[in-house]
Order: sequence, then C-alpha cells, then structure tokens
Amino acid sequence: MAKVRWYHSIRWKLALSFLVVSIVPLVFFYFTVLMTIEDIYIDDRQRRLLSSAQREATHLFSDNYLGNLKEGPLMTRLNIDIARRGQQGSYRIMVFDQRFTVVHDTNMVRTGNTLIIPEVILAVTESDEVGLNRRDMVVYAAAGIMNEYGERIGAVLLTEDASDIFASLEVIGDRILIFTLLAGVSVVVLVFFVSQLLINPLRGILRVVQRMAEGHLSQRIPVNGGDEYSQMALAFNNMSEKLEQAEKARGEFVSNVSHELKTPLSSIKVLSESILLQQEVPIDMYREFLQDITSEVDRMTVIVNDLLELVKLDRREHGFHASTVELNNLVEDILRRLSPLAEQKRIILLYEDVRQVTMDADEVKLSLAISNIVENGIKYTPSGGTVKVIVDADHQNAYISIKDTGIGIPEEEQSLVFNRFYRVDKTRDRGTGGTGLGLAISHAAVLLHNGSLNLSSKPDEGSLFTMRLPMRRGVI
Repeated sequence: MAKVRWYHSIRWKLALSFLVVSIVPLVFFYFTVLMTIEDIYIDDRQRRLLSSAQREATHLFSDNYLGNLKEGPLMTRLNIDIARRGQQGSYRIMVFDQRFTVVHDTNMVRTGNTLIIPEVILAVTESDEVGLNRRDMVVYAAAGIMNEYGERIGAVLLTEDASDIFASLEVIGDRILIFTLLAGVSVVVLVFFVSQLLINPLRGILRVVQRMAEGHLSQRIPVNGGDEYSQMALAFNNMSEKLEQAEKARGEFVSNVSHELKTPLSSIKVLSESILLQQEVPIDMYREFLQDITSEVDRMTVIVNDLLELVKLDRREHGFHASTVELNNLVEDILRRLSPLAEQKRIILLYEDVRQVTMDADEVKLSLAISNIVENGIKYTPSGGTVKVIVDADHQNAYISIKDTGIGIPEEEQSLVFNRFYRVDKTRDRGTGGTGLGLAISHAAVLLHNGSLNLSSKPDEGSLFTMRLPMRRGVI
C-alpha cells in the first residue's frame, strides 16, 4: 500500500480544520475586545468633554459674553475666567461667533481667525457635536451658545489631548495579545492532541486492513467502548469473519470438487488399465468395463453441469429472464416428470394447491430449484413413503412447501445443507448418485428471485422445505 504524504493525511487535514475554526475566533476576539475598549474610553471622554462644552456655553450665555465683547474691562474679566476654566479642565477652549470667527482661544493662537470646522458649523446652526482626530490624538466637543430667545449665536469648541487613551489602549492591547497568543498556543496543543486521539483508532484499522490485504484474514480490530469507531470495528470484524468463512468455503469447495472428480477419474483409470494389462480379454468383459467407464463419465458430467449451473447463478451470467408463470401448472409438470423416479422407489407424490398463483419468475431457474428439492425428497425417502408439495400465497408472496417422510436431517446440520458438496450421509448419497450440489443450486435460484428457502427437519421423521417467492419482482 502506498505511503500517504503528510499533506494528504487526514490527521493534518483535521488539525488544520480545527486550527482554522479555533484561531479565527481568537483573532476576532482580540480585535473585537480592543475596539470595544477603545470605543468605551473615547465615548466616555467625549461625553465628559461635551458636558464641559455645554457648561461653558451656559456660562457664556449667562455672562452675555458675545454681547459684551466691546466693553473692555468686562471682556477682559470674561476672557480671564474662560482661560482659568480651561486650565482647570486641562482642555483648550475656543469661542466662535455666528460667522465662525474665533473670538477667544485659551492658547491665544487662533483668536481673530475664521475657521471652517464641521462640528462648529453644526453647533452654531443645528446641534451640539463631538468628534475624534486620530492623527493628532485629540478629542473635541462643540456646543452652541444661545441667546435669551433660544437662538444659536455662537459656539464653544473644547479640545483635549487623547494620547493618554491610546497609550492605555496600547498597554491593554499588549495584554490582550499575550492572552490571545497563550490561548492560541493552548488551542494548537489541544488540536494536535485531539487529532491524535481521533486518528489513532483509524491507524489501528488501517494496520488490520493492510494485514488482511496481505492475506491474513484472521486479523480482528479490538473493540473498546460504544462510539462510532467501535461500531466501525464491529462492522469490519463481521466483514472479516465473513471473508474468512468465504475463503474457508472456497478452499473446501476446491477440495470437494477435486475429490468428487478424482473418484470417477480413478475408477476410469483402474478400468482402463485392467483392460490394457489383460491378454485376450473376452468381448463381454470389454463391454462391461466400457459400461462402467461410461457410467463414471456420466457421473463426472453431472458434477460439471451442476458446477456450471452454480457458477451461472452466482455470477448471474444469463441474467434474470422474468416472465409470467402459472406456478400451479409449473409444479404439476415437475411432479409429472419425476413420477417415474417416485414409482421406481414406490414413493407416493402428493400435490395440493391452496390457491391459484400467477407470479413473475424465471421459469427455468425456478423449475430447477423446485425439481432438485422434490428429487432429493424422493431419493432420501424409504419405499412406501410420501413427498407432498403445497402451493399457497398471500397478497405479496407465493409459498411452496415440500414435505417428505424421509430420513430427516439432524438439527446441528440443517444450517449446512445448502453448502456446496455438503452431505449429511456421504456414503448413502453416493449410492443415490447425488453430487451434494442440488440444494445449493436451489438456494441460489431462490435468492436470485429475492426469496428465501427454509428447512425444518427431524431425524427419521422427514423434512419440510419452504420457499417464499415475491410474486412481483423488479428487473435485476
């Protein structure tokens, strides 16, 4: 058996599948957790900053800051107050009027400049806004300044350094990454352990299969537990047992064929040599010896013909030629044909048709199956006995019962009578001229019809063979 490359191995495919299924969620977990923590931190900072911006806008409204810009001392005091609050809050405060001009900047950098900032525009015209500038690591919030009529007349923009957030996120991200890597390593170790655990039973099965392929059919797989591997092992062991039995049966079959053919060949050789070694043999002796040789040749012919018939049935060489068969007429014809043999032995043939049966069958093969069993009943029934055939049916199956009052078959041998060349009494069977193949042929023919053949028998009380045959059968 060819060696499996590592990248074709089920173990590696299984391990890779487990790794993909396990590592992908870990990577997803890492990025999801990191992004969630970042959102929480930034949202918290933005909410806090927006609250401060709205508070500053309220202070500016109450102080009428935008309306008092032209009053020097008051404006200076308000600017100082704004600057002080910005220092206390660690954030930068920029105040915009309706034309988006910076009227105050706690950093004293943008005062007097007109800045077009989307969040400020929205705060002046519509609603308060928050945002994040990732490039500069700055969080900002813009809140509108209202007049006494509830109209937006300006905006306050608060900006705060967010580098501490990203620094904290970097530390947290490193810790989560370490956790993820440790979990990944644990998953890898677990995956290889589990894959080894799953593959080892398969390797055991493979070793047994390889041994069987080398011809060691007695190999069996140990069965432990009740999982799928155990069920597979049981099924394989059953198959191995059947293969071993088949191989044993094949060996016995070859041995039986050799033995059956050897006997008439030996007889022919002895008879031929007897004629050749004698001088001036009388014509009557020639005739007698040639008759014996012909008899042995006929016996060999019967054996070979039966073997060929079995081979055809096994291989279904000629297929299944279905036709509509009147079963009652078929059985009557068989009994009529075998009546001379029964009369010769003074056996009474009885026939009973419980109901008329019409079925789909291969008439030739079915006739052969019935004939062999009836003929066996005649051969093994003492003079004065009976062989009775009954034809019956239900709505699906036809039943043919063949009952004789013959010598019977011991219970321990009833399961073997359908084996090829098997004889309950070999000496008596040779005396009747049987080959030990008749019941095997009948059994094979019944199986070809998707039916069954059962035996019930007691020694010295006779035997009952029951055929069950489906009346409707698909094409094989």
